[in-house]
Amino acid sequence: MNLPPRDCAAELLDVVPLMMRVIRSKVRSNSSPELSMPQFRALAFLGRNEGAMLGDVANFLVLTLSATSKLVDALVNADLVSRENDLEDRRKVVLKLSPAGKEKFAAVREATADFLTERVAEVPLEDRACIADSMRILRGIFSDVPPETNAARLLKASAGSLQN
Repeated sequence: MNLPPRDCAAELLDVVPLMMRVIRSKVRSNSSPELSMPQFRALAFLGRNEGAMLGDVANFLVLTLSATSKLVDALVNADLVSRENDLEDRRKVVLKLSPAGKEKFAAVREATADFLTERVAEVPLEDRACIADSMRILRGIFSDVPPETNAARLLKASAGSLQN
């Protein structure tokens, strides 16, 4: 099959939002009612980026620092997130999932993975292999995207300068 790059891009633009809508719906149904979708997204971000700062979370959620601060305050009050002084720079406050936050995030992620497993179980074996191959290819295509946090960007930049 000779698929032009633009047609492949159009398929991605159609399918990725559909997948994310289904995944978001499943996440919503598996998270507790007191946890909003932005709060869950913040938990997920912190699960992937332990030690992120408030600005990193705000950038990810596309919220103001003030709105993100209120959202994080609620997560701290619910004992899902902790604020800690950065070990290297005491002026910085880093955010981490608390044990309860890790448990909540893992439970919702596991339930969502179970749902996706059920969906792909219906797909023939060779098509599942094709899906997995496609995901590996997409990961390779998008692996040059900058890290999600400023700290990770700085670490990556300093590692790059050490190599030069």
